[in-house]
Amino acid sequence: MIGIAIGPSATYQFPPTGISGRWFAALIDNQPFMTSLFRVSLPLALATAAASAVLGTAAAIGIARTGFVGRGAVQGLFLLPVIFPQVLLGVGLFLMYARLETSPTLLSLGLAHAVIATPYVIRVVMSALHLLDPRLEEAAQSLGARPVRAFLLVSLPLLRSSILSGAIFAFIISFSDVNLALFLSAADTTTLPVQILAQMQYSSDPTIAAASAAQVLLISALILVVQRFVGSVRA
Repeated sequence: MIGIAIGPSATYQFPPTGISGRWFAALIDNQPFMTSLFRVSLPLALATAAASAVLGTAAAIGIARTGFVGRGAVQGLFLLPVIFPQVLLGVGLFLMYARLETSPTLLSLGLAHAVIATPYVIRVVMSALHLLDPRLEEAAQSLGARPVRAFLLVSLPLLRSSILSGAIFAFIISFSDVNLALFLSAADTTTLPVQILAQMQYSSDPTIAAASAAQVLLISALILVVQRFVGSVRA
């Protein structure tokens, strides 16, 4: 798609006969793509990242720091959305809304994205929690800090990189999702991937390739950021 997007041809052509930014400029002027990007996909992905970071961090702390009976089962339950086919989840949610005689909203899509993204935050934060030296909190408590305050002042700052990495993962999952969005998007809440897929079926406009290329480049940049944060945590 990147090779097609940077070419000057008015149709899909690869390899390109030259290099041009024509289709990226056309993308900026394309109202459906810009609406899907700035009014739907970006706000949705940011909200999913924030919600997943909070829920995933809380769940990771609860699982890692408490020794309740059935902890392994609870952890498996939280990670179930990772192995459950997203298409089946999308179909199930669609049928549920149809049975309730209501239409899916952007909120319902955001909740679905949070369900599939939160497990990734849990895994990242739990890995970081296992690397923390418990003696740091014990030292803070020996100086008079309560357990909650010791965690907030000592451990939580050390987890920031992992929490941010998990949030970026959640953003990527939401921003690139097609399976759930196909079933839960309405006419006014069409995400960028669904908009790209819809236009690809009826057009060979290289602007579509430019939109796909822009999405790939953004996700690739975010993955590099995650790798940097993960590397800093391990160091």
